[in-house]
Amino acid sequence: MKNLSWLIFTVFALFCFASCGGNENDFSQGDENEGDSVAVSLRVARDADSGCTGMELDCITKELAAISFQIRNGNGEPVFQKSFTRSEMKNLKEIKGIKNADNATLIVSVFLGSDMNSPKWQGKATGLKFEKGKTTSVTILLYPLATQPKEISMPEGLTIARFGHSATVLGDGRILVAGGFPSCGANGKCVATESVEIIDIESGMIENKTLVNLNEKRAMHTTIALNDGSVLFIGGVQGFSATSQEEAFEDFPILPYSQLNAVKTIERYMPPYPKYNMKTNGYGTPIANYTENIPADIPFMAFQSIHAERISDTQTDVFLVGGVDEAGVPSNKAYKFTITETDGEVSVSDATELAESSTPMILPALAYNNGSIFAVGGRNNSSESAASLISESESKDFGEKSNNIFFTNSLYANGSLYTFGGMPNESGNLVNSEQNGIIRKWDFNGSVEAPDNKLRTWGQNVAFAGTLFDSERNYLIVVGGTDAEDLYQVINATNLELFGSSPTHKMSDKRIMPQLSVAPAGPAGIIGDRPILVITGGTSALNSTGSVANSIKINIL
Repeated sequence: MKNLSWLIFTVFALFCFASCGGNENDFSQGDENEGDSVAVSLRVARDADSGCTGMELDCITKELAAISFQIRNGNGEPVFQKSFTRSEMKNLKEIKGIKNADNATLIVSVFLGSDMNSPKWQGKATGLKFEKGKTTSVTILLYPLATQPKEISMPEGLTIARFGHSATVLGDGRILVAGGFPSCGANGKCVATESVEIIDIESGMIENKTLVNLNEKRAMHTTIALNDGSVLFIGGVQGFSATSQEEAFEDFPILPYSQLNAVKTIERYMPPYPKYNMKTNGYGTPIANYTENIPADIPFMAFQSIHAERISDTQTDVFLVGGVDEAGVPSNKAYKFTITETDGEVSVSDATELAESSTPMILPALAYNNGSIFAVGGRNNSSESAASLISESESKDFGEKSNNIFFTNSLYANGSLYTFGGMPNESGNLVNSEQNGIIRKWDFNGSVEAPDNKLRTWGQNVAFAGTLFDSERNYLIVVGGTDAEDLYQVINATNLELFGSSPTHKMSDKRIMPQLSVAPAGPAGIIGDRPILVITGGTSALNSTGSVANSIKINIL
């Protein structure tokens, strides 16, 4: 069987569209001598089983039945629509009859085989301007409309391979990738980067050459996308070690992973606007790329968990729980501060202390519930509980000691906190056992559901996976992680059963500390109502032998 993990990316051709001006509701052809042209470059991914090994148009289009082009104006009204069969496209150089349109959208649909009713591939470019006498150049990445049994790759990868980074979806659908660890040294220590790049999912292009870097090297940080298009970078660390500690923190087990040098700043990063296709055509309001530190005195620490909760359109509350201070003392403190957006200005409040937990915590899993923060795991050897609900006035402990887990992956969905694997603390030692592959569902009273259904980790530890909740299908998705580096696992969020066959499958890359982002669906989506999962980064091992991924994988949810 041929290897499906590698893909061939190509440009179909350049199609020229003549813009004629005139009545936008008239779909008829215009005068052939009027207008300039629109060049459209279509980029598409094909797997090895297609039989195509080159860039030849005949090879790429051997299954092609027709391509449809539709242009809508800023009100969503169609102003141009035309389809071309494969035979008609052979000599096609120019399409005429496009009317003037501002803030227009171009949708390209590809039909394969004998099915002329349902497109198989689709792409979209937004924010375009069609005007008589001017040329518009558009690059569109075509996506499959059906869920694939495996991930497919975007035509370009990250310019810097990385793991432990952030991948924040911007308001225009692009993804801001920043920070993380490009590699690890022979001593097992990994140093963060300050580099930044942007994935334009509309065109498939990667922006990086003119972007300013972050002010701080940081990884394992938290980000918040703000209303004005900027992104806040909160906390994180400058380094990471995958070698066991020589000495344990007081009353804690020896940890196999350590965070180094907390980043103690909040940085506001403004990506450049507009996006690729708009910028290529000189359309849209330019916004300069810059970064600045936001004045704030916040008690950031290594081994501290951070949770950001959007409270309103202008307010985000941020919670800090646990951690290890500069003297190496684990903390039982929890803090809250508020980020406020007002007319493009961003302010950060002073941090206020919440109630102290009964025991210190190291990297607990966090979820928000009606003004309180729910913290699970990461407790010391003396703790008799595994979870706490912490508010400003009190801290309540819940859960059995046996569920005190370290380095778990987590997400919040359906009113519960889900944790995936993690290393249990047994008699003061973190151990590999069947417990490390258990999926736990925590309610906010601390009760936990932990059935026998396990992640595919073969009794080994799973940590630092990417996690995602697919609300439409009620799926929990777990990608990669230690000892499950090449697995894409899908779990039913209600009964916690693992789908043992597709959509659960092996990936072409091993990915520890990847990032999962979801390009939006709906009117702003690239392919209508289908969200696109974008997987970036990850490494095959948390040491100097690890191969860090730069390929960008997608899957249709």
